[in-house]
Amino acid sequence: MLFLSVFFRTLGFLSALLIFLVIINILLFFSNELSQKHFKIAEGDPSSNNIIANVNLSGPIISDNSKVLGNNLYDYINPTQVKSYLEELEKLNTNVLIININSPGGTVSATAELEQIIYEFKKSTDAKVYFYTKEILASGGYWIATAADKIFASYGSIIGSIGVSGPSWFYYNKPLSLGSGVFGQSIETKNGIEVFNQNAGEGKDLFNPFRRPKTDEIKHLQNIVDDVYNDFIQKVSKSRSIEISNIKNNIGALIYSSNQAKNKFLIDDILNYETLIKLIVKENKFEDYKIYENKISKSILANLLVKLQSKSKDEHFFENFCRNLDTNINLIIPVYLKNC
Repeated sequence: MLFLSVFFRTLGFLSALLIFLVIINILLFFSNELSQKHFKIAEGDPSSNNIIANVNLSGPIISDNSKVLGNNLYDYINPTQVKSYLEELEKLNTNVLIININSPGGTVSATAELEQIIYEFKKSTDAKVYFYTKEILASGGYWIATAADKIFASYGSIIGSIGVSGPSWFYYNKPLSLGSGVFGQSIETKNGIEVFNQNAGEGKDLFNPFRRPKTDEIKHLQNIVDDVYNDFIQKVSKSRSIEISNIKNNIGALIYSSNQAKNKFLIDDILNYETLIKLIVKENKFEDYKIYENKISKSILANLLVKLQSKSKDEHFFENFCRNLDTNINLIIPVYLKNC
């Protein structure tokens, strides 16, 4: 009896202590979220008035005002979040902004929104904006980089993909059945599959996999993609002083190494981050400076809750998310999400 008494008292004490620590952790997490202070001084002279801001961005560019994706994907670029970063930097009277980015692209709407946010920041602050990548600056990522004063990349990075991918229309030609099992999906049946849809309006059942697309529908979808592509190459042409014909015929939508990208005038130079800082200091004739950097971090408990929440919400979330991207009619397809 004595053993059980001591055991339950100890268990009660430890449980109370654990609950107390959980509450404190939650309060600290939400207090950090509410403070909206995303930046801290990473290096330099704290008393300096010459401010360089380094904004770290990583992942596909996707609008997510509900923040649902944030509970499921570790890295993505949300224009709304970036806007809050830049609003904070505007109050700090930032002189130079470095957008340190690793992105394979994103949706057209989110990419255009983010581009406009950067232009508005430049207009309201007169700050110089430099894009820098250590990994990937492609497709929609390169689209927003056209808003920069200069573009830099480290050796070994991937640049380019100046092109647009529309949605894929999968057509099951004379299917026999539709099913799924341990070894994936299968299509097989005795009498074929009949699909009955209630739609009003020509082409409302676009992407119906059980009917062949019409020639005028394919042409219509291609026109949409071409419109976005023309906007894309015009932005690149204006920003990088490259002839449109050169972009279409010679550069195309291929990806390039940093050396190749520099030779094609897609970037200004190849250097590491430390050298970029020295270049900025030299060009702006800063006698002293300080660097603000965004730090996105969550408590251990918050990360655990996020994982549990995403697990309970939808075990097939990433699969469904990829499928949604693949059927987006106005999409600059991220390289690694194209066939996910």
